[in-house]
Amino acid sequence: MFLPPDMASVKSFRKELRKSLTENHFSLENIMQIELAADEALTNSVAANVCNCSDETIICRWRINGSKFTLYVLDYGSGLKAEEEEEEAEKAFTSNPCLATFIGNVINHQTKKPALLPYNGQNQKHKNMGKGLKIINAMMDSVKVMFHGEGEVEEVPRGFKVMGSILTLEYDSAKHL
Repeated sequence: MFLPPDMASVKSFRKELRKSLTENHFSLENIMQIELAADEALTNSVAANVCNCSDETIICRWRINGSKFTLYVLDYGSGLKAEEEEEEAEKAFTSNPCLATFIGNVINHQTKKPALLPYNGQNQKHKNMGKGLKIINAMMDSVKVMFHGEGEVEEVPRGFKVMGSILTLEYDSAKHL
């Protein structure tokens, strides 16, 4: 699917994804897990495009082979933070028991995320808690982030300007009976 960087696209994406998963005999529980992870992935992509002032189309493709589901989400944001950076951010939130410092850390974290995301072309408030990747990792069997730019695709961008990311999510319903 080719989707605009607009939160309204999440609804049409979810509808087509659910239809495809149902047609391929995935259980309701599996569908809900995949949908949640896919929603988070697409929301991250919309937010990444907005942060990068990009109105480029987000590309979502999925493949189903028996019990195996794979989703690819390509966006034109600056890419996702490495896990080490996420862990450092997490430590910053929990390392100081002082409430004022904790609140300051939350506010600082929130200012790095877009406060408004487009919905049907109109900017709407969006509370981004920064937990999308954790949710995706918890729901899926495998999550891989690649970066693209200047004709290159790499897990770690070396020597090229990052134009966006490609997120690959894998789920095998046979493992979740």
